[in-house]
Amino acid sequence: MMTKKFNPIQSIHEVATAMNSTQDPDGLLELILDRCIHICGVESGSLMLIDEKLGVLDVVTSRGMNQQILRDTKLKIGQGITGMAASSGKPKLINDVSKDPDYIQVKEEIKSELVAPMIVDDAVIGILSLDSNRLDAFTPEMLETVSVLANQAGQIFKNLQTIRNLEQKTKIQATLIEISKVVTSTLDLNEIFESIMVTIEKSLRLEKGSIVLYQKEEAVLRIVAASGLSPEEIEKGAYQPGEGITGRVFETGEAIIVESVATHPDFLNRVGYMSHFKHDPHSVSLLCAPILSEQTILGVVNVFIVQNKHTDLKSYLDFLQVVASIISQSIKIQTLVEDAKKEISRENIQLKRELKNKYKFGTLIGKATAMEKMFEKIQLVADSRASVLITGESGTGKEMIANAIHYNSARSENPFVKINCAAIPENLLESELFGHKKGSFTGAVSDKKGKFELADTGTIFLDEIGEMDLNLQSKLLRVLQEREIEAVGSTKAKKVDVRIIAATNAELEQLVAEKKFRADLFYRLNVVKINTPALRERSEDIPLLINHFLDKYAKENNKNIKGVTREASRLLLKYRWPGNVRELENVIERAVVLAQDELLTEDDFSDLVIGVDTNIETSPDVSNVTTSEASLAGAEALDLSSGKLTPHQLDNLDGQAMEIIVNEVEARLIQYAMKKFRYTKTRVAKYLGINRNTLDKKIKELNIEY
Repeated sequence: MMTKKFNPIQSIHEVATAMNSTQDPDGLLELILDRCIHICGVESGSLMLIDEKLGVLDVVTSRGMNQQILRDTKLKIGQGITGMAASSGKPKLINDVSKDPDYIQVKEEIKSELVAPMIVDDAVIGILSLDSNRLDAFTPEMLETVSVLANQAGQIFKNLQTIRNLEQKTKIQATLIEISKVVTSTLDLNEIFESIMVTIEKSLRLEKGSIVLYQKEEAVLRIVAASGLSPEEIEKGAYQPGEGITGRVFETGEAIIVESVATHPDFLNRVGYMSHFKHDPHSVSLLCAPILSEQTILGVVNVFIVQNKHTDLKSYLDFLQVVASIISQSIKIQTLVEDAKKEISRENIQLKRELKNKYKFGTLIGKATAMEKMFEKIQLVADSRASVLITGESGTGKEMIANAIHYNSARSENPFVKINCAAIPENLLESELFGHKKGSFTGAVSDKKGKFELADTGTIFLDEIGEMDLNLQSKLLRVLQEREIEAVGSTKAKKVDVRIIAATNAELEQLVAEKKFRADLFYRLNVVKINTPALRERSEDIPLLINHFLDKYAKENNKNIKGVTREASRLLLKYRWPGNVRELENVIERAVVLAQDELLTEDDFSDLVIGVDTNIETSPDVSNVTTSEASLAGAEALDLSSGKLTPHQLDNLDGQAMEIIVNEVEARLIQYAMKKFRYTKTRVAKYLGINRNTLDKKIKELNIEY
């Protein structure tokens, strides 16, 4: 049959050239076998790889052989000529198989056989077997050449397998990165579970899979996410601990590889996976990994994979265990988040209880008749939804009254939003109150909710309502009438349910008469009016307030202050307190901070001496006082005799006369104006003919209590 002389060098070159033309391991083995058959001029042959698990030779490809016979005839390592070559790693040439006692007949026509092991790194990975129907079909040169080609094929095959494994691991790593992105993008566990299953199926092309978690309430394992299952099928996915493969992995906490789900007795097929497989169930493997959290098993993650001879199931199982760890961390994070939410909710409830307690009427200090009447009115109005107007001088506690009304009302669990209308420029106040749409004005880079929308279902406190612009007053009136707001730049109104509490130290009736405040808005706000009495009108409450502030600031500053001396007490009672309770609190705090003894004395309140016995309320209009008269008034405050100044007194003012007298007159004028206009700085500055910044500077320089 051979018509040309055998050339081993040329044969090896031809095979090497052919091998370089393919990167497919299966195609490479077929190519090697075809070339060897052609080189030796024989009729048939086969190429087998060693299955180390079963200890047999697994036929990968063959020519001129019955495939069914080859599948049925599993040669063991060390069995027959082929098995012995696999065991010893030595090639063998038999030119008459009838004379070899180790030969196992696979095909009747075979007369000669050549067997060459595929050796890589001193280990046999397979066998290349050639058969001929002729006696003496092979030569030693052929055996040597085929052995070289077999080893070369084995090395290339091993390299390509390594490349394939690396590609598989690269895909696994890329999939893990994708899963990590999913986990960090959301805190929704259901979304995480579903995304993990979709990513696994899409990236690794695994058949199906599911995440099963233990439900403590039912003491059962249930599918929480799955790929390729309908909701009805997922509902069927319930297992008892120890039941089936999933239950066993949960019970033992050990990962498992099931080579074939079709033949495994513990595979229950409860959700009907078999009907979903695109391949023969005998070739489908199941990988299961427990979801562990420290010493607790939370559930099981499993995937199905179609197995071929090159599939590295161990690598996939390692991957699945990492996924199980990611799922465990997600559950742990979710648990921590839920615990944090519960703690925040608990603290919020506790805080609201404390606020409620803090603004109970009993903690608004006062026993004067005026205060008792005010407490009664607060109690009556708290649970209604009527608008409330709180009036009174600055520092009398109007905001505390608003707090007490809200936190003792049915809206106490809902938002309480505060805004000072005098502290925000007129052109920005509308946006603050009603919100704005993106692009409605310069600087409006995004939509913004206003205070009314934030206070929906709750209460809004509008302090210094008398300072609001007339145009804005009309929009506020609409909120009161229609219960709806319209953001700046929007054409769509929005309904809101907000209770309004307003406060002012201005005389709104006077402003209405002067057409500086809308009468209709005033009547809407003035449904219930609560006037906070000035401190000088309830002097019997001063000792109570002194003790309260002493306790408060002594604790805050870690001071042991037992009280005030009689002289200091008389001084505090005699002082007119133009800044009311706020001024008293500031004075007590300053005295406590600077105190060096256990009792506060007159020296601790030296700043108040100038203010004692002043009669600003009954003095004639200071605006009509002449310069000399104002100077004499200043001299009186400096303990100089009223009327004429003696030379001795003038001598005591040497070098400071102008400064002291002018400062005293300025201080008196500012105090008078502040009293007249109820401490509204804007109106005080206007009356004095100076701007607001200058007024603030004067108050600071002259140490005027505000």
